[in-house]
Amino acid sequence: MRPAWGRVTLRPLEEFSESDWRRLQSHFRDPEISYLNGTPPNRMPLWLLKRLLKADAQRNDRETFGIFDERDEFIGTTELYDVHGGTATLGIIIGEKTHWSKGYGPEAMRALLDYAFTHLGLELVRLETFGDNLRAQSAFRKVGFREVRRRVGPSGRVDVFMEITRAAWREQLDSARQAATAS
Repeated sequence: MRPAWGRVTLRPLEEFSESDWRRLQSHFRDPEISYLNGTPPNRMPLWLLKRLLKADAQRNDRETFGIFDERDEFIGTTELYDVHGGTATLGIIIGEKTHWSKGYGPEAMRALLDYAFTHLGLELVRLETFGDNLRAQSAFRKVGFREVRRRVGPSGRVDVFMEITRAAWREQLDSARQAATAS
């Protein structure tokens, strides 16, 4: 299955080309992206990174996708993890900085949320980001996530917890359809 929304299409890891894998590796090695993600830059060789990510994607509690733009170019990754009991946690990285602040993140999240609530039948999707990552928080709010709490994490950075329910997702879709019909 290839979830899609707007300009983006989500594709499973097994459909990645060698070039897509090299781009993903460069995203994971980027110090700025690593900081925003709360991880050190990844220095794993490509063969090992591929093996680990492919094995991780096979888990029953995980749905992992590459994000491809309207030119079918790989621009990042998104996933649902800890999928169980009607809930999951969302993660997303738009690794191509040329695509930052241009709406690709919200479109990828909409594709993933539609998949989560329609195909997987989830009731709640949550996420965690950092308080200093204002661009991510704005993108999350744009697709309907609401903040539920903040706390100072072990690193000293503020952790921001957000979530969206299936009902809130449907309500947002209905509002968008009504606005489109009115114009």
